[in-house]
Amino acid sequence: MDVLRVLADQRCVVCDARGAVLCVACRRALPWLRGPVCTRCGEPDPHDRLRCTLCERLGGAIGTARSAIAHDGVGGPIVRAWKDAARTPVADLAAACIIAAVARPAADCLVPVPAARARAAWRGVDGPSALADLLGRAWGLPVRRDVLERVRDRPQRGLTAAQRRRNAAGAIAARGVIRGRVVLIDDVLTTGATVRAAAHHLRGAGAERVDVVTFARVATIT
Repeated sequence: MDVLRVLADQRCVVCDARGAVLCVACRRALPWLRGPVCTRCGEPDPHDRLRCTLCERLGGAIGTARSAIAHDGVGGPIVRAWKDAARTPVADLAAACIIAAVARPAADCLVPVPAARARAAWRGVDGPSALADLLGRAWGLPVRRDVLERVRDRPQRGLTAAQRRRNAAGAIAARGVIRGRVVLIDDVLTTGATVRAAAHHLRGAGAERVDVVTFARVATIT
């Protein structure tokens, strides 16, 4: 998938220019996370330390976390167009960005973070699930939706990091068995609370290793 040719005949989700879901100028401004990062959690780190203080916040169930772009600059409007304006074509853009920036993982399957049902219905799109489907086709990996379920629909937006951790801990549960190496797919890595809870349940369900891939992440997890 070519990030430079995703979905012509659209309007730019950032500046509303006609011609593509992301215009040439906004594509050039994409805040790619290709520089030195923490080798475990993917935190942008100009010193390229082996580990950083943020790794602890992701918990021991996660192997590595990687994202394509920062939730900064044009990254913010792209995520909002996807999550709030139900601009479903952004999933194709997100997948193209991930494929361009993140190496194909050594994994046995992909598992999307289960979306809150009410919010997915309101948005008209389940972002992580749509993204997992696109990445699964590109990477030749099956997508498993039968392992995790959302058992409580409490949104994370507007909560502090501590509140997010408490909220996420009881929002997701495992309902199946899984083996091998799993890549957990989500749209945005904010505080890490949701993927931490989901990875914990995947490991409890039998996963040997859980890595995380998201489209965007905040520049610094707080």
